[in-house]
Formats: sequence, C-alpha cells, structure tokens
Amino acid sequence: MRNTSSFNILAVVLIIIGAVFLLENFGYIEGAWLFWPILPLILGIGFCMLYFRSKRDLMLLGMGSFMVLNSAFFFYLTFAGWALLAYLWPVFIVLLGFTFLSCFIASKSRVLIYLATILIALGASFILIFAVSIRLWPISLVLTGISFIIISMFERFKKLKGHNAKKK
Repeated sequence: MRNTSSFNILAVVLIIIGAVFLLENFGYIEGAWLFWPILPLILGIGFCMLYFRSKRDLMLLGMGSFMVLNSAFFFYLTFAGWALLAYLWPVFIVLLGFTFLSCFIASKSRVLIYLATILIALGASFILIFAVSIRLWPISLVLTGISFIIISMFERFKKLKGHNAKKK
C-alpha cells in the first residue's frame, strides 16, 4: 500500500508541474521555467526514498544524492547565470565526491571514502585553479597530499579499532 501511495503522490506532483509548465508555454503565467531544477530534485528524492524503503541498494542512494546535489547547483546557476559554468564546472567533480561520501556513510565501505576524499580535493583544486587564478595550481598538489593523509588516517584508525577489538 505504501508504494502505491508514493507513486500516486509522485504522479500528482508530476501532473501539477507539467500543467504549470504548459500554462507558461501558452502565456498564462511567467517565470515557471526558473524552477525547472525541481524535476531532478524530485527524482533524486524519489531515488533516496527507494533506497530507504527497499533493499538498501547503494546505486539508488548514489543516484538520488547526485541528482539532489545537482539540482541545488542548477538552481544556483539558473538564478546567478549559466555563464558561471565556464568557471564552476569542477563543482560537478565535488558533487560526485559528496555522492560517494553519502554512500560511504550508508555502507562504511573504505573505497568510497577514498573516492570521496580524492574527488572533493580534486574538484576543490580545479575550482581554485579555474575560478580563482591559474597561479594557484600548486594548491592542487597540497590538496592531493592532504587527501592522502586523510586516507592514511582512516586506515590507521581502522587498524587500531580492529586491534583493540581483538584484545577484548
């Protein structure tokens, strides 16, 4: 019964959004196009809900969180100007890193925290290089080194935790 009501709610939301966009296309309302990023937001929330209601497939959580994060970035670009994308394209790398971070929180898989850390550091360094100044490129080396230190700290913490568990 729960799944049927969820699909009905999704259906009603999509019908309302479609009707609003149709009204704008025929000139009855204005400005609805500014809210187009709500579509990936709704889909992303749907994927996350499926993750929490189903077999806990990390693919659902990953897709959902990536779509929700992208939707927020699309809202920003819609109101701030899409020309900024020429400088802010590395944000997509950072968002992918945060997607892996959300999957790590759900699964505690070490490879996911490695990917998250490296992608967030890489994206942040690209943002500094392309959006701030090309002279800041050495910061990418610093951030990569910091990400490796964070990864090694996770490894040591995991080993210590496992070693202490064996003693008990």
